Amino acid sequence: MPVLEGPVWLMQPIPYWGEELTGEWIYEPKYDGWRLQVIRYLNGRVELWGRRLEKKPNWTERLESLSEGAGEFLPKGILLDAELCSDRGRDFVISLFAEKPRAKPLVYVFDVVFYEGKFVGDLPLRERKEILGKLRFSEPFFVVKGERLKDLREALASTLQKGHEGIVIKETGSPYELGQDGPIATVHWRKIKGTLYGPQKREG
Repeated sequence: MPVLEGPVWLMQPIPYWGEELTGEWIYEPKYDGWRLQVIRYLNGRVELWGRRLEKKPNWTERLESLSEGAGEFLPKGILLDAELCSDRGRDFVISLFAEKPRAKPLVYVFDVVFYEGKFVGDLPLRERKEILGKLRFSEPFFVVKGERLKDLREALASTLQKGHEGIVIKETGSPYELGQDGPIATVHWRKIKGTLYGPQKREG
């Protein structure tokens, strides 16, 4: 079983092409930002990393205010999968790394990979969401609970109306898979950006 030693290759969604969905699914907004993993080790140290590990994207010092903030409320031994956004849109995310940012950060946390130092990716998504629900997040960190998927068209339309670029649908019984040399693209996470292919309804 993996142990929390550092950043991981974050799991990736693949496009949804209209095939029939089985099982129970939820949907979340597709946030338009930069993928972020938030780590607090068992010794209390906090690190922030991007997803492309081949580029060694250690953002801990450049996002010092977020690093310090996370250390105040996150339990030790945790790794969170999140999206770094800004209150002025994607174009201003890069300014968050400047000495004088031109926007405010927003961090949307949608999964937990390690908890209390242990890998929890073998748990189904619904149980990992329960772990997130027990944590007390402080702004600008926000937990993404997800909503039960009943109708794809309605879910997409309502999310687009709120200004997001699409949705990500996730199977609630699915694990979090870690790759050894790169990210795993999973059929359990499907992304839809602005256009819905194939069947228009998802009953359940």
